[in-house]
Amino acid sequence: MTTDQTIYQLDEYYQINIQHLRWSFTSSLSALISGLIALLTGTALIILGDSGLTGQLVIIGGLLTQFIGAGFFVLYSRNLVQLNIFYDKLIKHKDTLYAISLARELSEPSKSSAMMAVVGNLLARGEPPIPAEVLTSFNNRLKDSET
Repeated sequence: MTTDQTIYQLDEYYQINIQHLRWSFTSSLSALISGLIALLTGTALIILGDSGLTGQLVIIGGLLTQFIGAGFFVLYSRNLVQLNIFYDKLIKHKDTLYAISLARELSEPSKSSAMMAVVGNLLARGEPPIPAEVLTSFNNRLKDSET
């Protein structure tokens, strides 16, 4: 039951983050396009001889919008990196819960060795850092179970 809920939460988290990334990308793109249109419009006004304050302000507005769009893209790329990091951690968590639930389903002779394999795999990941005494205790228990 916990595994099903975790999978549902993973899917929901992923969908929310994808929606945010799409919004961020669309905002970035629209800001860059509107900035480019403003720049081209201001340039056209100046070339056509309408070099008054309006043309200059339109160009300044276009440049500012371009910088805002570029900032949006920087935030978009950082969000994408963070999404991948967090999603990878959630996938590892889901895999761990799934492995534990599968090990619990086994019959008793192989159940303890399967649980030890799961624990060994988790300790081998090194996430989060494992204190040395935990590793020593695990190794001693593993040696005891082999004999």
